[in-house]
Order: sequence, then C-alpha cells, then structure tokens
Amino acid sequence: MDIKRVILAGFVSLFLMAGPVQAGDGQQNSGDSLVLDMEEAVKIGLERSHRVQAHDYGIKRSESEVKSVRGQFFPQLSAGAGYTYLDSISAHGPTDQDYLDQQQYQWNLRAVQTVFAGMTILSSYQQARIEKEISELEKENTERELIREIQHHFLELLKAREDRRALESSIERLEVGLEASESFFERQLVPYVDVLQAGVELEEARQDLSQAMNEEQIQKTRLNALLGFGYDHLIGYEGDLEEIPLDIFFETREVIDIAMEQRTDLMFIRKNMAVTEQEQRIARGRKMPRVNLEFVYTDRKRDYDEPRQTMEGPMDRDQRNRYWTAGASIEWEFFSGGQQYYQHEAMGYEIRRLVQTLKDTESSIVTEVRTAQMRLDEARDRLVSTRKALNAAQENYDMQEHRYKQRVGTITDLLTAQEHLTEAETRNNQALMDFQQALSELYFAIGERNYGLD
Repeated sequence: MDIKRVILAGFVSLFLMAGPVQAGDGQQNSGDSLVLDMEEAVKIGLERSHRVQAHDYGIKRSESEVKSVRGQFFPQLSAGAGYTYLDSISAHGPTDQDYLDQQQYQWNLRAVQTVFAGMTILSSYQQARIEKEISELEKENTERELIREIQHHFLELLKAREDRRALESSIERLEVGLEASESFFERQLVPYVDVLQAGVELEEARQDLSQAMNEEQIQKTRLNALLGFGYDHLIGYEGDLEEIPLDIFFETREVIDIAMEQRTDLMFIRKNMAVTEQEQRIARGRKMPRVNLEFVYTDRKRDYDEPRQTMEGPMDRDQRNRYWTAGASIEWEFFSGGQQYYQHEAMGYEIRRLVQTLKDTESSIVTEVRTAQMRLDEARDRLVSTRKALNAAQENYDMQEHRYKQRVGTITDLLTAQEHLTEAETRNNQALMDFQQALSELYFAIGERNYGLD
C-alpha cells in the first residue's frame, strides 16, 4: 500500500506540473493589434500580397510596351550635323596647294513615315494590347489562387482551434475522472489500476492538445505570411466553423456554364491564340513590300581659306546652301531562305496546339467543378451524421460518468465513452471544415470570388 501511495503522489505532482499546458485562449488574444474575419483577411491579403504587386508592375510594363509599339504609327524624326576640314597637301596646275583648303558645315532634319508595311505595324500593336490583357488575366488568376489559399489556411486554423477546445474539454473531463478514481481508490472502492489508466489517458490527451496548439500557431504563421505580415505580428483571426449555411445548393449545368465564362485559364488560352494569330499575320506581312515617305531639310556651308583670283581682283568663294528634298522609297524582300514562310507555318501549328489545349482544359474544368460539387454534397450529408454521433456520444458520456460515480460502471467504460466523445467532436470539426473547403474549391472552380464563403 505504501508503494501505491508513492506512485499516486508522483502522478499528482506530474499533473500539477502539466496543468498550465491546458490553459486555452479565446479566438483572439487581448493583445492582438488586429482582429480579422475571413472576408477581411482575404481583402487585406489582396491589398498587401507581394505576388499581386508583382503583377501590377507586369501590367505597367505591358502598358509601356503598347505605347512603344504605338509609336511606329507616327513619323520618325531625326537630326544630324557634320563638320569637315580640308587641308591640301600638294597641287599641280594653275592653282596653288592652298586653293582647296576649306571648312564645311552642315546640319539636317529628317522625317520618315512608313506608309505601308504589310500590316505588320497594326498587327504588332494589336499583339501588344492582347499581351497586356494576358498580364491582367495573370493577375486575376493569382488573386483567385490567393483567395483560395487564404481561405484554406483560415479554415485549417478554425479547425485547429476547435480541436484544441475539444481537447481542453476532454482534459477537463479526464481530470474529473482521475479525481473520482483517486477518491474511490482512497476509500478502497476501486483498484489502483483504475487510477493509473485514468492518468495515462489524461497524459495522452495533453500530448494531443500540445499538437493541436502547435498546429494552430502554424496556421496563424502561414496566414500572416499570406497577408504580408511578419510571423510575429499580433493578428487575431475570428470565425466559427458552425456559422455556415448548409442550404447552399448548385445546379450542375449552371455552374459549369459559369465556369466556362469566368475561368481565367480558358481566357488565357484564348488570348494566347489571338497573340499567335497576330504573329502569323506579322510573318505574312513581312513578305509584302515596305513603302516609306521621306522629307529632308539641309543647311550646308562651305568656307574657303583663300578667295578666287579674277581679273577684277579677289572674289569670295564661300557659299551656303539651304534646300529640302522629298521622296518615296519601296523595299521588297523576295527571298530570305524560307524564314517567313516557315514562321507562318509554325504559328499555324501553334494555333492548332492551343485549340487542343483549350478543349483539354475545358474537360478538366468540368471534372474540377463536378468533383468540388460532389465533395460539397458529401460533406453536407456527413455533417448530418457527425452531429447525430456527437449528440449520442455526449449523452453516452454523461450516462457513463453518472454510472461510474454511482459505482455501477467501470473506469474502462467511462474512458471509452470519453474517447468516443472526443472522436465525435473531431470528426464533426473535420466535416465542418471539409464542407467549407469544398465550397471554397467550388467557387474557385467556377471562377467566382466569394471572400467570406457566405
């Protein structure tokens, strides 16, 4: 009996030392500098995300490229200037060697306007505009993926929080059972093995609680990163898995039609097909003649070192000319080793490839939408079952606890009921999260934004 009392004292000391671990917090700490629900978290994530900001710069780059290509519609203006110094070395004939010594100055303005280039300029401009639209689609797709990711980790956080609360309640029940076992043992109403068994179950529950608390912190850290905050930034995330409407139903044909209209990956493929068509036109246009108009204004000055000698005396030979020229030029490349022909052919094959890719993507989207819808329906049906199981497990535990206190039931029956109750709570939390995860996946699959899943 003395040995048993020593063991019991050791268990009690261990429980007292481990007691602070079960202290739980609420949905958010009082020291949190910011408290967010799912919808607010998504909005802040979209505003602060580095991924989204990177696409903003990509769109601005595309806008600049459109403006750059647009410049080809306008004339090209240029200016030039030159200076030449001529120093004669030797001369033969009626003039001396210094007769040709002179300095020349000239400058000009040039304007060149392309009149026809096989529609390559127009096609390049249209291609640049489509590529800008592709950049906008890439941003939209990134935002939708970010919304889904934030919602995923937010729901994981809510589940971890509910699991923690369930385990905290489980520990409270196990502590009551342990106290009852100790009391019965002291009165020699139950064997000491009941105390040991209750102690083991309690410690295992505390280990599970430690893991649940760690998972909760991991999800908070991931959410902080997705929202653009540091891992140690104090943010409270509030929400309740139970606050979900189960009467959300979707017509299969309707959601598939919505997905075909709104999915950015389909739009992306179509835009790439349009870009390829413009590249095909550019390759065809390069086989056409190129016509330019040119206007040049020139100011030329020549300054001789010595005047011209005449019978009437020296005469100034310096001269200055101002004149302009206008003309048209045509350039036609007849043969380039088949470069343009095969480039045009390659773009034709690329369009056919994109057509097949589009069909495959449409098929994948139908499968994705249908899968998300089936998961949503399954989770809804499972929730009905898990809630019934939870109510039954709670009632069973209450009965077994009462029977044990009346010394009619055994500690094994009580611990089994406690285990079933904890499992029922965990499964109900899992079903709640699965329902909202499936709802989030369905909204993503049809290309629709729903920040709060309401």
